[in-house]
Amino acid sequence: MRGRRQEGQAMVEIALGVTIFLGASLGAVQLAISALSAEGAQSAALVGARAASGAPVPGDPMAKLAEGQSAAETSLKSVILDLARIEDCTSDTASGGACGLPTTCTRYVEDRPEANTLQHCPAARSFLSGSASLGPSPANLDGSQNPACHTTDCFGVSVSMAPCARTVPPGKLYVCLAYTDWPATAVDVWIRGALRSVVPIASSVGIDALPVSVQLRLQVEALTS
Repeated sequence: MRGRRQEGQAMVEIALGVTIFLGASLGAVQLAISALSAEGAQSAALVGARAASGAPVPGDPMAKLAEGQSAAETSLKSVILDLARIEDCTSDTASGGACGLPTTCTRYVEDRPEANTLQHCPAARSFLSGSASLGPSPANLDGSQNPACHTTDCFGVSVSMAPCARTVPPGKLYVCLAYTDWPATAVDVWIRGALRSVVPIASSVGIDALPVSVQLRLQVEALTS
């Protein structure tokens, strides 16, 4: 009788030990994945910012932002594995267009937007003559030219930053970009979302989800004519 009790106790101890070992192992894996993903998001933001900070193309102000978005997304894909999908907003009507890219442009004279020139940003280069320059509409700027900016630091105020500013469901990542002003002197890149966790976990973005939020501002090369 005593031997059976000892055998039963040993089985319970083994089961507990295996459970603790597996839990610790999975926890270590989760920590490693979290660290890799965080570092990868930082790297992707820098890659995207470097591409987007090239001199804007006159008449096609979205060209460098699109290049930066593509570079950041390519970099992200190599580190997030199957823990999230990079959302391109093609079926996301709330975003108002492509994720992280301004959709409305305005003609500027120096740093002043011209009245009644609001239009869809061009999909291809359309060079303009004279002193007028096509640029993101004031609402799509991430600085003091945006009427919604009431402080010295307005990171995320641009309409094109909206996908990254709202609550993001687990398993999705957004890449948002905006110039701080026009003519452009700096570009903002925001990568935000939530990775699915490999072990049960509760975080600020919900159950079984790990938050990702990287913000970066980089100086832009001089605008070419």
